[in-house]
Amino acid sequence: MMLKKSIAFFTALTLTFTMLSCEEDNSGNSQAVNYVGLENYQTVELSDAETVVVEGRILASEASGSDRTFNLVVDPSTTHGAANFSVPASVTIPAGSKEGIYEVTVVGNGLVDGNKIVVSLEADEATNQSTFYGTYSNGVLTGVGSAKSTFNLFRPCASVRARLSIKFDNYPEETAWELYDADFNVIDSGGLDPTGSFITGYAALGFADRSTFSVVKCLAPGTYTFVIYDDWGDGMYTSSTVSGSYSMNNLNNGASLFSGGGDFGSFAEHEFVIE
Repeated sequence: MMLKKSIAFFTALTLTFTMLSCEEDNSGNSQAVNYVGLENYQTVELSDAETVVVEGRILASEASGSDRTFNLVVDPSTTHGAANFSVPASVTIPAGSKEGIYEVTVVGNGLVDGNKIVVSLEADEATNQSTFYGTYSNGVLTGVGSAKSTFNLFRPCASVRARLSIKFDNYPEETAWELYDADFNVIDSGGLDPTGSFITGYAALGFADRSTFSVVKCLAPGTYTFVIYDDWGDGMYTSSTVSGSYSMNNLNNGASLFSGGGDFGSFAEHEFVIE
């Protein structure tokens, strides 16, 4: 299928937590009793080939009279190359404290915006790792604990990060897309041949039926147009129970920039503005 020159990008990610105040007696709340978890997530900015050392925190609902050491594990959902980061084998909460610090070393080699390093706690039957736990200082949230900590990696961005997500139907080989700037120059694309003229789809890139493709980019203020194509001409629709979808979100404020899916024919077009 012949295509115009084209473009691409991004979607978003918003987290909501139910928090417990540390200035209250958390020991009286069964969800917080003997709780130990990792600070939930953070964003790490680094340039290509740059090395940074990032601090992660482990949080506890109660202090102890002795040091407590917990094993750390790199979660399989990690997408940054294993050769480009290191995570310590364990982290210690010192005696008399409710938190401890560990350091993750990250190298920007092979960096793709939106790569992530996910660290989890090795299961410990003696502690509660199954709930969220929030700590506050003077009414300000200072920490959120969970069983996993995610380090989201991005190149420096002076404007807006946005994430494009595409959940395929049963035919990822039929899907392609382009992102245009205000002058209709292609600034990103996916699922096309090198000339941008034919759909090659996402099956050739290793994406299975019903899987999800996601990419994060840095967008300057301006007007953009996103175009998604289907090589068969029936959009991302396989059946009444199997239908694909796509969306882009502003990661700076969580706002939806556009969304769609199902049977949109040969293509669908969305114009949006980054302010």
